[in-house]
Amino acid sequence: MKTKLFKFLTLSLMMVFQWSFAQKSVSGTVSDDAGVPIPGATVIVVDTNNGVTTDFDGVYTIMASEGDVLSVSYVGYVAQNVTVGASATLNVTLSSDSALEEVVVTALGITREAKSLGYAQQKVTGDALTKTKERDFKTALAGKVAGVQVISGTSSTFESSAIRLRGEMDILYVVDGIKVSSTDINTDNIDNITVLKGAAATALYGSEAKSGVIIITSKKAKAGESYISVDHNTTVSNISRLHPYQNEYGGGYSQAWDTFAYNPATDPASWAAFNGQNIPYYAADESWGPKMDGTLARHWDSWIPGHPEWGVTRPWSPNPNNVKNFFETGVANTTSMSFAKGGEDFSVRATGRVSQATIPVPNASRDTYDVNINASLNATDKLTVYASLNARVMDTDNFVSSGYGSLSSNFSQWWQRQLDMDRLKNSYHYNGAFYTWNRKSARNAKPQYWDAPHYEQYQNTNKNKNSTYSGNFGLNYDIIEGLSANVEVKRRQYNRSSWGRTYVGVNTLNTQASYGEGSYVTEKNEVVAKLAYDKRITDDFDLNAILGYGAGQNKTISTSANTSGGLAIPDFYTIANSKDKPSYSTSRTNNSRISAYGLLSLGWKSMLYLDGSYRLDWGSTAAADNNRIETYGLSTSFLFHTLADQDWLSFGKVRVNYAEAPIFPGTYQTSPTYSSGTAYGSLAALNVPNTLANPNLTGGMRTELEYGLEMKFLKNRLGLDFTYFDREDSNLPVAITAAGGTGYTGLNVNSKITSTAGVEAMISGTPILTDDLRWDVSVNFGRFKKTVDFIYEGIERNILDSWLSWSSMDLQEIVGQEWGMLYGRKRLQDAAGNWVLYNSGNHRYENNQLLGNIMPDFTGGITSSLVYKNWDFAVGIDFQEGGLYHSVTDMFSMAAGLHEWTAGLNDKGNPKRDAVSAGGGIHQVGVYLDGTVADVYRAPDSWAWGNWTRDDLWLVDASFVKLRQVRIGYTFNNDQLSKTPFDAINVALIGTNLAILSETTDWGDYRGKKSPGLDPSELGSNWSGSYYASEGGQLPSARTFGLNVSFKF
Repeated sequence: MKTKLFKFLTLSLMMVFQWSFAQKSVSGTVSDDAGVPIPGATVIVVDTNNGVTTDFDGVYTIMASEGDVLSVSYVGYVAQNVTVGASATLNVTLSSDSALEEVVVTALGITREAKSLGYAQQKVTGDALTKTKERDFKTALAGKVAGVQVISGTSSTFESSAIRLRGEMDILYVVDGIKVSSTDINTDNIDNITVLKGAAATALYGSEAKSGVIIITSKKAKAGESYISVDHNTTVSNISRLHPYQNEYGGGYSQAWDTFAYNPATDPASWAAFNGQNIPYYAADESWGPKMDGTLARHWDSWIPGHPEWGVTRPWSPNPNNVKNFFETGVANTTSMSFAKGGEDFSVRATGRVSQATIPVPNASRDTYDVNINASLNATDKLTVYASLNARVMDTDNFVSSGYGSLSSNFSQWWQRQLDMDRLKNSYHYNGAFYTWNRKSARNAKPQYWDAPHYEQYQNTNKNKNSTYSGNFGLNYDIIEGLSANVEVKRRQYNRSSWGRTYVGVNTLNTQASYGEGSYVTEKNEVVAKLAYDKRITDDFDLNAILGYGAGQNKTISTSANTSGGLAIPDFYTIANSKDKPSYSTSRTNNSRISAYGLLSLGWKSMLYLDGSYRLDWGSTAAADNNRIETYGLSTSFLFHTLADQDWLSFGKVRVNYAEAPIFPGTYQTSPTYSSGTAYGSLAALNVPNTLANPNLTGGMRTELEYGLEMKFLKNRLGLDFTYFDREDSNLPVAITAAGGTGYTGLNVNSKITSTAGVEAMISGTPILTDDLRWDVSVNFGRFKKTVDFIYEGIERNILDSWLSWSSMDLQEIVGQEWGMLYGRKRLQDAAGNWVLYNSGNHRYENNQLLGNIMPDFTGGITSSLVYKNWDFAVGIDFQEGGLYHSVTDMFSMAAGLHEWTAGLNDKGNPKRDAVSAGGGIHQVGVYLDGTVADVYRAPDSWAWGNWTRDDLWLVDASFVKLRQVRIGYTFNNDQLSKTPFDAINVALIGTNLAILSETTDWGDYRGKKSPGLDPSELGSNWSGSYYASEGGQLPSARTFGLNVSFKF
């Protein structure tokens, strides 16, 4: 036996040696018809797993034997098979595919030729999204898709971004056929993204996709590929925009100094030495105080017992960078490793990613772990088995967000300009007690309104852990040529656990410690099956047909618990340690859906296509006898470039589509639900809802008509994509007031009608294309207008939202007007445009006046990439024109004397804060109510507090042009790496969120006011529904720079 085994091994080794000896290194260049090298082309030895890709210069090197066949391919070009001869050099020229048969993934994962589609869609490659390594793929998408606007969260925080598509926010995200949340997605694992915009494009998804779909295809191993790739980037972020502060006056309500008055009856004898010292008004959280001219005074930390500054006076001087000095340098390190192996009958790709990040806000960090696996196996000639697994675990310590809160409000709304941030950081916790700048008085260290900012970040802490697991398992069977059957099961589970504490110590604002924790779990399970037929049935006709079935169920469970009455044992943060009975809450929701759908696509002579899609859904959120809805879409496309052979016209297509898409009502809107109330003795209690349930309620109906034109010129060097859409949403739910005798305050009924029309355009081109240089640029533009056509019989006005207890603003919809109108207090003007003033000099105002519209007039972006030899450069810009938002920061920074406008010189050349009798004040010109001229000077604090409720004063134009992304990279070629184990190395400097290039233009009655400390592109934490109308307290935005290194071997 041993002899036979030895002979077998010897024979095997001889065969391997002979085969290896027969192989040789074959090299060459892959180029296009014009002789321009094609980087990234795939070269595979047919019938083997041996494959490579060309480098930047289009050069490849592969081991092959004489007589082997090499398959060479690249997207947009006709693939070629070439035979290896005696020569070691084999150059290949690929011809451009004149039919432009680019393949895109459409609804339900169906792969279609882009030329056949009769609706608007846009594809973005994964490489375009990862150029600058942004942590949120939505931010990376900014400015790249016409009609898509990215509204970022504050860049100095971990807030996520949102996407608005044709005015809608409720976008459906799908990864490899699995419906996910946008926060599940690992950008490094994206191969490409397809954005489906209209109802015809999304009809096969039903009502879930009424606002559009973003379909993400993950990276997978290709046949012949075998590699390991590693990518690492380190980025640093620092605050880039601060509010415009004044640096002339310190904290207080008056410029006059108070002095310490020693009281021998209550004060220690040693305090007698303090008598007569200047003391500021510590309890003030405003900066209307004494001029910062170096006068010696007792600062807040000079009253900390045992402190080195105890009893010491220091100059009363400005600290221009005190807010900036609170923030640190955020550092993020992200490492991603991928393994890919592809053969004739299998492929597997696995990615692991670890990201550890801090942000400029102190004591805040996030660790993110991703695992993505995709695998497929051709088990037989007819049966393919495939599966995927995606996991993301995200741990966040001390999540902080913008808005009116203890941190953001402190710096830009309620603050003292003389404060030294380093002293605050070093002394807020001293000898076991806590101290703040906002102490009640010299003798009382308790806070008046605010704890020290570092106390908020280091003592009132929180933790969130989010974990998401999703995956699928499917079988695809080729029944006969062109006909296949597919069955797939999908699952997504999301778990969130969180806790937060409120700390209590000596001299803290909180007098009672608290602790709360919660959990949220959601599950989505789905089973789908379909038959697909795709075949050229005659020389002239192609047929693509699909019949499918799906069943899905969604479950959510939410629980929370909070202590009450403080903690029984100090500093022991558990629910069980609650001094009084803790409060608990639990909610559960369940809904399910069954669907059947079909697609029929007919193509004639590869120039005319007609599509029809139809879907039936039965949903549990509707009444049992009214729970079926039908969605359908019709589209056609005509490739007119086929009619004439013109060198200048490479491609031309017109497209038209129409769709009707009903919408299911929300969960539990058709039947009453009850929440638990306070028990009455031993009897349980339930709360009756205020809104009467309507068993006949539906979600409404959407109809949409869309036209499009696509053209490419000069051998695809210049391209145009234009879309016009007209949409009507009818029978939308609207809340009306119920009669008092019913016991309910309102009732939801179907009646509202809105219409939306818009255009989207994209121009792309390659202005320069030589052997060494390629420059690609694209510009996109989107505009829509949404109008309220009908609300309810007898109702012409509906309030969508009211907010800000100190404001009277409402977001209203009014029949006949554009959607998104903002109403509130507006300063009164006479017929000549003069401001009408009270006798005090304050502005008169009128309530419930139109202030403007919160929606943009248009949005868009510019992307540019340039490759010169081994260098690559990329720039991304996005922009918005029009729209308004209300700034709480502007309002209170004025009222608190922080804003630079409240100081400086007036039109007389005198300090504004000098007494009016001495030539100071703000010049106010207008008329009184009786028409007489008003020409007065007002003290800045009187003006600010007298007018802070005039909503139109604090409206900010949301227009901007933003430099979003910049990259400079270098790729080492094969010659440079010939003596290394690496196949490719790329090093790049990256930058994101770099600058607001232009913020506003003065083009309206209420607009044009700049707010240079705020970033209108980062209102993502201030939204409700599909609108962003208020800035409650934006933290400073941050600019990020970094280095990325990637290599493959």
